[in-house]
Amino acid sequence: MATQLDNDPVLETPVLIIGSSMVGMTLSALLAKHGIADCLTIEKHSSTAIHPRAALFHPRTMQIYRELGLYEAMKAESYKHYDELAGLYAVETLAAQDFGTWMKDINEGLEDISPTPRMFLTQQMFEPLLREHATTHGARLQFSTELVDFQQDAEGVMATIRDIETGAEQRVRAKYMIACDGNRSFDSVTIYFRADLSRFVEGRYNGVIYVNNDEIRGFFRLDKTGREGFLVVNTAGKQGTEESRHPGKDITNERASEILRAAIGADVDFEITLLSPWRAVCDVAERFQVDRVLLAGDAAHTVTPHGGFGGNTGIQDAHNLAWKLALVLQGKAGLELISTYEAERWPVATKTVNQVFERYIVRTAPELQTEDLEMEEEIPEPWLELGYQYHSRALTTTSLPNGLVATDPSTSKAQAGTMARHALLWTTNSKADEGGNWESTKPRPIADFLGHGYVLLCGHKAVDWVRAGRSINRRSKSEGELLPELSVHRLSPAIAKKAFYEKYQMTPQGCVLIRPDGFVAWQDGAAKEHDAQGAWALQPEDKLRDVLESILCFTPAKSGFSGQESVKSKL
Repeated sequence: MATQLDNDPVLETPVLIIGSSMVGMTLSALLAKHGIADCLTIEKHSSTAIHPRAALFHPRTMQIYRELGLYEAMKAESYKHYDELAGLYAVETLAAQDFGTWMKDINEGLEDISPTPRMFLTQQMFEPLLREHATTHGARLQFSTELVDFQQDAEGVMATIRDIETGAEQRVRAKYMIACDGNRSFDSVTIYFRADLSRFVEGRYNGVIYVNNDEIRGFFRLDKTGREGFLVVNTAGKQGTEESRHPGKDITNERASEILRAAIGADVDFEITLLSPWRAVCDVAERFQVDRVLLAGDAAHTVTPHGGFGGNTGIQDAHNLAWKLALVLQGKAGLELISTYEAERWPVATKTVNQVFERYIVRTAPELQTEDLEMEEEIPEPWLELGYQYHSRALTTTSLPNGLVATDPSTSKAQAGTMARHALLWTTNSKADEGGNWESTKPRPIADFLGHGYVLLCGHKAVDWVRAGRSINRRSKSEGELLPELSVHRLSPAIAKKAFYEKYQMTPQGCVLIRPDGFVAWQDGAAKEHDAQGAWALQPEDKLRDVLESILCFTPAKSGFSGQESVKSKL
């Protein structure tokens, strides 16, 4: 058996990512986009997903892939196999009684709060697209490879990885290591199959179909032809028994056939193509970071597959973390910026886990609900998908916005700690000045400006803030300042919208600073900071530089911030 020799060369990489699932590959692609290429991602499996494990991609996740340039390809692939209009339904069996509808159209109302919709797409279809994008942009993906052990010190991580096929071991030195893979203990099961079920669903159901009867509690997801899909089995057998809670334990094709037949409710020929056991658990790790080692995705939090929150939450972990790693590795932020990942994502993950648990009990396992079972009150999906909020050193917040981890994105206003609210913008280039050539653009969603760096969006009368942003950029280039470049935009005066100023709580003289992940970092409503004589108390450039140095963790922590602990009581 091959082993690693002490004098063998050590492989250097900025970031070592464990697990090349959607989360791991997304993280590597985002790091490459932010200028950190040549990161190494290892995966113990021999390839990307080969079975049609389906995923519901949330609008926020689709915004992220829109930033990566994958949105149109994903949409085309999705609509090839799944209908654009889909809902959430409840039935006794496919062939029998209809209990009602959880959600008639999964995208109803989203056009007002997101430039991207929800959509279905299997990992088998999507992961090759993501893999090609990541490797094309400099990421290194190494399959059939596992982590053997690691040690960390003040400067980074030394890991040993092993080629599963040959047994050869390799030492890897990285500045940071991110674990994205989850545990694999089994309770429940997903049954993948082929069968002609079109006569049961055509004209009736298109989306996720929850099944609840004496034999099976779970849900179907079928392609648009009704001839291929899967059945997620949460519990099976007599309700309330211990055996019913572990349908994936020692599952056989014979038992899976019984469950599938009970869910269909009719004598139909079918072929089972795969049995995929999984763990029915909703849990979150106590910590997401220990020095140079961080957790994301399934390694940080696990949920049941209700609403697709597992993969989507992990992808949003990667989105939050990638730009922070990039700025720290490039010397454009203080080391403490990395710690804001846990401060921001842990509360959101915890809220999400609690909400998914409530949905699991109510929709598929009501027999598990007892008087002493503590559950949160369910909040709408858009609150979790587009309304989650942050508080950390990387923001100019003193607490969570409105004291909540999640809020209604359709009514709440943009402020430090919230996602940049969806709006159509008419802007000019950053060189426009009073009397200058405005050359107004066509209206574009604010998402078009985001995802690549810090954005300074100025009101149409905010000449001082435009000049401040441009001056900081010039000094960064000519004088070697460490601050990242700002993308400076100014709203067009003739068609600047009052609704935008109200939504962002600013005037035409003000500005808003938005982070690379699309969250509002700071806003100045009117740029009015004068002393008693009417002079500037603090020049706009100095103010903007102070804000940047603070949120990039170049300056001491703001008093009163206690990170993760400050939001636990809000969950």
